[in-house]
Amino acid sequence: MRPIGESGILGGNWHAGPLWLTRASIVLGLLAASLAIGFAAAAGHLDTIPLLILISAVACLGTLLLYRLGRFEYGILLVPLTAGLLNFATLPTGTQSRIVMSLIVVFGLTGVWVLQWAVADQQQRLRPSSINAPVIAFIAISLISFVWSSLVRDPMLYVPASFLVVQLAALAVNISLPFLALMVSNKIREIDWLRWLNWIVVGLGALAVISFLFQLPTHLLISNGARGVFPAWVGALVGAQALINEDLAKWQRALLLALLAALGYYYFITIPDWFSGWLPLGVALGVVVFRRSRKLFLVVLLFETAFLATHPTVITQNVIGQAQNKGDFERLDLWRNNLDLIAQHPLLGVGPAGYTPYYMTYHPQDARSTHNNYFDVLAQTGILGFVVFLWLLVRLLVIAWDNCRQLANRRDFAEAFATATLAGGVAACVAMMLGDWVLPFAYNQTIAGFDNASLTWILLGAAVSLHHILAAQNPIKTDT
Repeated sequence: MRPIGESGILGGNWHAGPLWLTRASIVLGLLAASLAIGFAAAAGHLDTIPLLILISAVACLGTLLLYRLGRFEYGILLVPLTAGLLNFATLPTGTQSRIVMSLIVVFGLTGVWVLQWAVADQQQRLRPSSINAPVIAFIAISLISFVWSSLVRDPMLYVPASFLVVQLAALAVNISLPFLALMVSNKIREIDWLRWLNWIVVGLGALAVISFLFQLPTHLLISNGARGVFPAWVGALVGAQALINEDLAKWQRALLLALLAALGYYYFITIPDWFSGWLPLGVALGVVVFRRSRKLFLVVLLFETAFLATHPTVITQNVIGQAQNKGDFERLDLWRNNLDLIAQHPLLGVGPAGYTPYYMTYHPQDARSTHNNYFDVLAQTGILGFVVFLWLLVRLLVIAWDNCRQLANRRDFAEAFATATLAGGVAACVAMMLGDWVLPFAYNQTIAGFDNASLTWILLGAAVSLHHILAAQNPIKTDT
């Protein structure tokens, strides 16, 4: 890792940058904070003004900290930290959804990156990668779909007064998350930053599991950020480092295995009815074990098969029975309604959060979200957006797999991290069938879902970053 301050956050020497830029940033920041506070007062949200002042102060201090440290990567590490520890610090939108700090941090980083292009290094370009085209295409299609869906919207629809605000928020989330992966892949260029990212997520996982198991007050602190694919990512990172990274001391690997056991106990034993928690976690651990040893994977598979054969109630009661009680099988009807709507708007869909007014008008008795990211993307961006989204997922998984292939049998941090990103990516694809865990739907998880969804995109972007690092070590190797 280069010494702190060697390269400024805007590239080159930040501290030698134009003074007007620093002054303009401070003035614009204060103006934005004033507008937010004024909006809250005008909207009657007087109780949120102290929180707005606190968030503005934290944002200013964070900007000054990054200024002094002079590294963009600290801002990236700030995203999972705010997503995992600052769930309570949110901003009002005038709807039931609230803006989380992790989204504000990502917006800030995006603004800094744009300034980098415009001011510090106008010749800078995206690092060559096979994810660039699908990310940019998905963002473009999402923007076009937003405009197009408004123009062709059924005039008979019941449209809530706040729907435009919800749509804009949904659009911001849908394009910010893939863009986050692109930003991480471009800005992290040294493996030490991947180490920091890895252990930050592991630390958040340890805090979450201990808090949940012992009902500590801290479970309120981390509850929202620990939803969705979070347990799968934590399990993948912990399991991969424990089973693959032989550079760790024995006591370190023992602690990781203990954490993995606690993670498994909580999600598999204490809350077996939450499929979105234990199923992606099981998939992620399966991939990690398979990558570590085919024989070990076979032993685990035989053990699980024997256990289920001798304990059939685990499936009939804890899985099928709980699914019936929770109404999970009703999702088939939701998906059928969704496909009927897509058939009427096949090319570009009905826009971000756009199928809600259609459901409220034509299916008021069952106006619920699909609880499925694939159907959500298909409905919101049409066939064009859906194909591009699948293209992006495939490219991310191929890159993660190629990392594993290049690092096979090194038994170090890099191989373990590569394995974890592949396992987490596969688990995320499974989790998308169970809920809106990768692109949170505005009327289900709301904007607050950005907290747990951001982890998937950061770590998948980190897989691409690792691919760039490996390519730099072997210049003959080109991007997959």
